[in-house]
Amino acid sequence: MSSILTAFIGSLEASASVLLTVFYGTIAGYLGLVSSKSAVDLSSLAVTLFMPCLLFIDIGSGFSVETIGKYTPIIIWGLGYNIISIILGMTATKIFKLPPWVTAALTFNNSTSLPLLLLQSFAVSGALSPISGGNTAGAIDRARSYFLINAAISNTLTFSLGPRLLKPKEEKDDTEPTSEEGIEPSEDEPVEDGEESIPLIVKGKQRTRSWAHSTRSFLYQFWNAPFIGACIGIFVGLIPPLHRSFFDKDGIFMAWLTVSLKNIGNLFASTQVIIVGVKLHSTYVKMRQGHDSGPIPLTPTICVLIARFIVMPLISIPVIYALAAKTHLLSDDPILWFSMMMMPVGPTAMRLSALADVSKADEAEKMAVAKFLAISYMVTPMICFAAVASLKACEMAIK
Repeated sequence: MSSILTAFIGSLEASASVLLTVFYGTIAGYLGLVSSKSAVDLSSLAVTLFMPCLLFIDIGSGFSVETIGKYTPIIIWGLGYNIISIILGMTATKIFKLPPWVTAALTFNNSTSLPLLLLQSFAVSGALSPISGGNTAGAIDRARSYFLINAAISNTLTFSLGPRLLKPKEEKDDTEPTSEEGIEPSEDEPVEDGEESIPLIVKGKQRTRSWAHSTRSFLYQFWNAPFIGACIGIFVGLIPPLHRSFFDKDGIFMAWLTVSLKNIGNLFASTQVIIVGVKLHSTYVKMRQGHDSGPIPLTPTICVLIARFIVMPLISIPVIYALAAKTHLLSDDPILWFSMMMMPVGPTAMRLSALADVSKADEAEKMAVAKFLAISYMVTPMICFAAVASLKACEMAIK
């Protein structure tokens, strides 16, 4: 019982540290230290510069020819639980007739800044000691690598699929041709039999070009800065000479280039969570100015919170426990098991508000999303129950 209490207190402390970091961002917004526009710029800086550096360092240092097999289950699981989340989101949206943003809110959880801050708190509280094998620092470093690989997958799916999940069903694809000007003959112009197939051929070519353009646009969305940083980290990690040069203590790049990239990458987690606080303050200001869209969207909020904090742990913990205890598909690393159990858990990613802008949602829907995100982060301490359950499941799997 004492170990459960220790794990619970450690998880609660970790959640409290995240909420306090959000609160500091709110204070910064209230004092005018960071404006809404500056928050957008900082968020862009964090995603396009800080995060790729963080992914490069943590993934590259952990990846090698010897350890590549350890990361394969994370890639498969990262894709798998997101597919499960999409199915749950679409089902709930259809059954309860919820707004389109619910599917995206249920699918994309905070997979980067929140787990990293939780790990920092776990390192201090010692909550991971029972499954760390006596080396808590090494366990935390491995967990960071595992979460960041999952984050690369999650961010790629968010940037590529998010706008499509938020797009109203009745809205037509902008890439589809809306007219065939210059093709159809006028009413008073006779059409000969031999010319009847020409418009169909031209129309078919235009549809082919439209399909090719849509395909290119869809694939291009997967090619973003975090994904590139992760790919470079994997490449460097898998090439032994490059791995030694960047990540060994006596490597030629270690003391200057690697350290500088690590310093930049370490700014990501706290910066991103502070931005959450600034955005929440901005939302509150808009409500005070009369931009309120009405009451809090109660049913969508309850559905998403139940899915994110209860349903997903009920899926992930038994599945990973069974794989760890009953099969040889996962490596003998309890930190890997714990990380995979926790990957689908937690509040919705704050980027949902940006996705609402990209999908051209109306102002009322944007405010509903903002209110939902505020509540979602206020109840973040609920994650401690999933963390405790994951830790105990890992201890049982070890035995």
